[in-house]
Amino acid sequence: MIFALLAISTALTGGTNLVRNPDFEAKPTDYEIAGQARWSWVGYADELTTAGVALTAHGDSGSVSQMVRGIDQANGKWIRFTFRGLPEENFRVSGDQLYMKIDFYSKNGTNYVDSAERLIYREVARDRADFTANGDYGREGAAVWRSYEFEELLPFPEIDSAKITVGFKNGQATSDTKASFFVDDFSLVQLPRSSQGYSEPSSKAVAVAPPSTEGLISLGGRWFYQALPGEDVSVNDGRLAGGLKVTEENSARLFYRDDHLVNPFAGNMTAWLRKGYLDLNGNSVVKDRLIPDNVVLYFDGGKVLQVQARNLPNHPTAKFPDTYGTQGYNPSYIMEHEYTYYLPLEPSRNPSAISMTAHDENGALPMGTVGFAVNGVAFYNPFDANMQDASSIMDRCCGHPSPDYRYHYHKYPICVNTPFVDKGEGHSPLIGFAFDGYPVYGPYEAKGVMARDSRDNPLNSFNVHYDSVRGWHYHVTPGKFPYLIGGYFGRIDLRNIERGPGRPRRGGGQ
Repeated sequence: MIFALLAISTALTGGTNLVRNPDFEAKPTDYEIAGQARWSWVGYADELTTAGVALTAHGDSGSVSQMVRGIDQANGKWIRFTFRGLPEENFRVSGDQLYMKIDFYSKNGTNYVDSAERLIYREVARDRADFTANGDYGREGAAVWRSYEFEELLPFPEIDSAKITVGFKNGQATSDTKASFFVDDFSLVQLPRSSQGYSEPSSKAVAVAPPSTEGLISLGGRWFYQALPGEDVSVNDGRLAGGLKVTEENSARLFYRDDHLVNPFAGNMTAWLRKGYLDLNGNSVVKDRLIPDNVVLYFDGGKVLQVQARNLPNHPTAKFPDTYGTQGYNPSYIMEHEYTYYLPLEPSRNPSAISMTAHDENGALPMGTVGFAVNGVAFYNPFDANMQDASSIMDRCCGHPSPDYRYHYHKYPICVNTPFVDKGEGHSPLIGFAFDGYPVYGPYEAKGVMARDSRDNPLNSFNVHYDSVRGWHYHVTPGKFPYLIGGYFGRIDLRNIERGPGRPRRGGGQ
C-alpha cells in the first residue's frame, strides 16, 4: 500500500507561492541539488507517480534548495516555507540532522544577511513511534507523505530574497533500498500575521499569542473574516448580511478561533483531477486538471455554514482500481462529485445522543459521510459495507474509494495536516468537522500525550471531550476504535442525512 505524491502547485498555506517549479515537474533548473540528492520519480508501481527529489541517506549529506527573489514586505512580514516529504522505512540520520533552512538576503539575493534552521527528523521519529497502529494492519502507519513547515519573521526591513533548503547530514541508512527521504511541493508564501500565533521568530522561544479578533468581522460562532480595504462587505449587527463566499483566493483571511486564530481551509480548497480518475459525468480523465473550487464555503449571516465539496483528495493516493491487491483488491475509482454540507456555526449538544456499539448494531453513526476533512474529503464511520472494520484496507494517506467511487477516510488521515502541520509538540490542530458542527482535531492532547491515552481529560465514547479553550471537540484515535468519531455528540442538520434517491449526488454506502 504505497502511493505517490500528487504534485499540487498551489501554496499549501494560501496566498501566492513565490517558488518557481514548485512541484518539480519540469527539469529543476531553478533548484540547486547537492550531495546525495537527485531529481527522480518518487513513487512505485501502485502509485500515482510524479517527480520530486530523493535525499538518500547512504552518504554523509544531501540537499535541495532554491533562491526566491521578489519578497515585498508590504505583502507581509512573516514567511512560511512548506514542503511535502515521505521518509522511506530505512531512511535514518544521526544527530537529528534532517533540516529545513531559510537564508535571508538583501540586494536581490546578492547580499547574505541572516539565516534560520529547523530540525525535523524528530518529527519523523515521533511519527514512526506514534502512528504504526495507524497503518495497514498495524504496520508502517508513519510511512506517508505529510507536510513540514517553517514559519519565520523577516528579520530586517531590507530583506528581499530568501534561499530555502531541505537537506540532511549524517546519513545512517539501514539498508541499500528504501533509504530515501522524498521531497516535493515547495511553497514559500508571505503572511500578514503568523498563522501559528507566534509573537517572535520560531527559532527562539515562541509565545503563542491569545486570539485577537480586533479588526475582524464576526461570522458566527468561532468564525471571523478579515476584509480588505475597500472590500464590499455588508455587516448587520456584527454579522455579514450580504453573504460571503470563501475560495482559495481569500481563504487566508478566514479565521477560526482556537488557542490562536487559524485558517483551517487555507491551502486545502483546490485539488487536481488526476489522470485515471473519473470526472463528474463518469468519464475517465486523460490529463491532469486543476480544480480551483474543490471546496467552497458560504456564510450568509445566518446560523449555518454551507460547504460545497467535490471530494477530491489534495494529497497522495494509491492507484484505484487496485490491480495489485495492496488495497484489498478495491475495484472502485476515485471520482469527482458534487456535495453540499451544512454545519451549525454554534453547535449544541444532543442530550439524546448515543455512541456506537462494537459493530454499530444500534445505528448510532450511519453509513456514508458523517463529516469531512478540511480538504473536503468525506469522513466515514469505522465499517465497510459488511460491517467489518475498514481501518486496514486503505492507502497510506488512510483513504480509499467506495463502491459509488467516493474517496473517504475511516481513520486519522495523517496526510491531512496542512496548513497547520502537527509536530506532536502540543494540542493537535483542527483537521475537519463532524456534521454536528463540532471540530475534529488530530491525535494529540498535549506534548507526547495522545487524547486517546489522556487521564486528566479522557475522551468519552464519542471521541469527544471539553476544554476551556476549544469547548467540546472530537479527537482522532489512531489504532483505537472508533478511530474518528463514535457518534454525533451534537445536533445535526438533517439536510446532511443521505436518504436513498434524495441523498446528495452520487451518495451511497461504503
